[in-house]
Amino acid sequence: MKKINKKVKRKLKTKKSSNNNILTWIPVITPFVSLLLYISLAIHCRLAVGYWPRAMIENVNMKSYEIHERAFWLFTYVVLASLPCWLVMLFFKKFRINIKIHLLQFIVFGLGILLIILTLMFDPTPFTEWFLD
Repeated sequence: MKKINKKVKRKLKTKKSSNNNILTWIPVITPFVSLLLYISLAIHCRLAVGYWPRAMIENVNMKSYEIHERAFWLFTYVVLASLPCWLVMLFFKKFRINIKIHLLQFIVFGLGILLIILTLMFDPTPFTEWFLD
């Protein structure tokens, strides 16, 4: 009977640690979610207006677009806070997985930031110029 209880406790411990392992990935994927929000914002603007708005001339005054834009800016702040939060999570033993996994997480976060920068630099549409105007 004691052997069975020990096995059950071990299984419960592994299940708890696997949930904690997933939690460390949440801050890492935030740049990709932010990029998807930005792309969906561009699609929203294009579909709402019917063409790409020109910088310094046009403005989109739609309530749904304003809500979408506010969500994007709010999530941008989440991306800025996600790396420090990820680092703080690693101070706690139950969130630590493996140095290789954490290095992979850091690389994935960096690739997400790099994708955002490349999207802003090489946007083939005038949306980024208009949006940052």
